[in-house]
Amino acid sequence: MHFSLRFFILIFTAAIALVGCSGPLWEPRLPGSVIAEHSSPDKSLLAQIIAAEDQGTYTLEVRDLRKGDVIARRTIVAPVGYHAHIASLAWSEDGRIVTATIDHDFGEDNRVFDLRTERPDF
Repeated sequence: MHFSLRFFILIFTAAIALVGCSGPLWEPRLPGSVIAEHSSPDKSLLAQIIAAEDQGTYTLEVRDLRKGDVIARRTIVAPVGYHAHIASLAWSEDGRIVTATIDHDFGEDNRVFDLRTERPDF
């Protein structure tokens, strides 16, 4: 009986380890999917976080809403963690910097990315 319990614990521990090493239990967003967006304080610009081909990789871009042109773009990467990424965007008061935050580990060690914009002449 003692041997059987040890064997069961060994098998159970190995199974847990294999599940933990098999990668995330969540499906990534389809490439091109917008996972977050937020307008600048004056509503002239739109920041978006867009899913890329590789899981955990995104494009942070800012678009001029008047013309539709992309005025700033940056590739950002966050580790693939235990849950689907939770993304948010915030603008500086003057609308020149947008900050993207990606939660990949239940609020621990969030990834933060700034993107400075050169505002178009109006």
